[in-house]
Amino acid sequence: MKRILVVDDDKVQHILFRKKAERISKDFEVLFFDAAEECLTYLKDHTADVLFSDVNLGDMDGWELIGELAKIDFKGKVFLLTGSVAPSDRRKAKSEGLISGFFEKPISDSDLREILEA
Repeated sequence: MKRILVVDDDKVQHILFRKKAERISKDFEVLFFDAAEECLTYLKDHTADVLFSDVNLGDMDGWELIGELAKIDFKGKVFLLTGSVAPSDRRKAKSEGLISGFFEKPISDSDLREILEA
């Protein structure tokens, strides 16, 4: 069973993501975190296959989270989500080796299916 982590301070995004993931399969464990620090604390004792993070978070942003994931040698795939797609963010995501993809929120059903079924 794949373990998926979602870091987003918007609870509505949690609900939307859960519904989309459940339509794809019930074979995923999806855990939600409101803050990057909570997610990093969880990852000290657990692993995950896929991590989705909002770019704009309250405590530390998605870019800072990426830096922390690199420090702990996170082995899963990382996808960034954002409500506003600035070309500079997209370029930065492409240049960051740990990032597997960059999507507008909410992620489309087809993009999520492709990621989760890989």
